[in-house]
Amino acid sequence: MFRSGKIVPGILLLLLAEVVPASGAGERSALQPEDCRKCHSLITRTMAAAEGRHAIAVGCLDCHPEHPPEGRQTIFPCVACHDGRSHFGIGDCRHCHVDPHQPLVSLRDPIKPARTSCLSCHQEIGEQMAAAPSRHAELFCNRCHRRHRELPGCLQCHSPHLPSQNEADCRLCHDAHRPLRIVPKGQVPSSQCRACHRQAADALAATGTDHGVLGCSYCHSGAHPSTPKCRDCHGLPHAPSFHSRYRDCLACHGDAHNLIR
Repeated sequence: MFRSGKIVPGILLLLLAEVVPASGAGERSALQPEDCRKCHSLITRTMAAAEGRHAIAVGCLDCHPEHPPEGRQTIFPCVACHDGRSHFGIGDCRHCHVDPHQPLVSLRDPIKPARTSCLSCHQEIGEQMAAAPSRHAELFCNRCHRRHRELPGCLQCHSPHLPSQNEADCRLCHDAHRPLRIVPKGQVPSSQCRACHRQAADALAATGTDHGVLGCSYCHSGAHPSTPKCRDCHGLPHAPSFHSRYRDCLACHGDAHNLIR
């Protein structure tokens, strides 16, 4: 059987016949999801940390159906799954979503400006800014939103009207996408109004009338600037003949912040 410590050729062929499977049984088995994790553990951990839909609802083989050298369809284009919305028609997805394994976490930084791509998804915000032009409406979206869903504080860029004001105070009057459209929310402290309207606030503080105990937002409750009519609160306190003759209350009573009685 052996010659000089070697297996004779006939015996070798028999041994190989035992090792090599029959025809058809030697074909490479199809890839399984667990196969991906064997070599791509870092990507697997990255996706798990991002917790996006790609990690939860999409399997590796949904996007990577083949693996070289056996196949060439290694990466499906994004539009193969993402369609039906204007946002998906922009093209060059990775211009914004740097890492497709964590597409929302990897949105680009402010060095690479983004606007059209953002507003294709956030159309309502685009309409708001177009209807109320401001410096904010001219900025690229990721000048403020450095990461998706990140909401910066107003005071990161702006100085407060008063040293004592905080982020919550800003939001009582201003909307970030329409900052010049001032609509007070609730009862805004009069001290905050005084920062811009000092003359009216000083007159109101000095008056001896009941107006002096009211907060500014009690009367000025609508979109700024709002000027209520006297009759909204007082009705018509004089005789009808008097009101028909003097239609402007302040012609007699002076200034609403410093009434003449």
